Amino acid sequence: MDAALKIVTYLPLQQLWRDSKFTTTARGRSLTRIDITALLRAGPVQFVIADVGVAPRWIELGDCYDFWKSEAKPHLAAPTSRAALNSFPDEYCYFASQWESERVSAPIVLLEKHH
Repeated sequence: MDAALKIVTYLPLQQLWRDSKFTTTARGRSLTRIDITALLRAGPVQFVIADVGVAPRWIELGDCYDFWKSEAKPHLAAPTSRAALNSFPDEYCYFASQWESERVSAPIVLLEKHH
């Protein structure tokens, strides 16, 4: 199957892909706001948004700090919470997890969108 045509059909994701090739990665631990802040202090982070009905959206590495401040941080739910969507801006939130891949030098943080 052409990865460029593949969309997210359910969450949580079992496989993560990009563009015209699959990037099989392993899901790691769930992440908190503190965890992601620590990753960002160590260097750039590869953020990826997974939303049902569309392909994963990979955020440019150079935009990771601005993306974190303006989009991800205000919408991040605690990993074990039962997030009330009306308590987040625009009534959506993300649950974050770290993924591993040999092909990407920066840590991968997947943000699974719930709305």
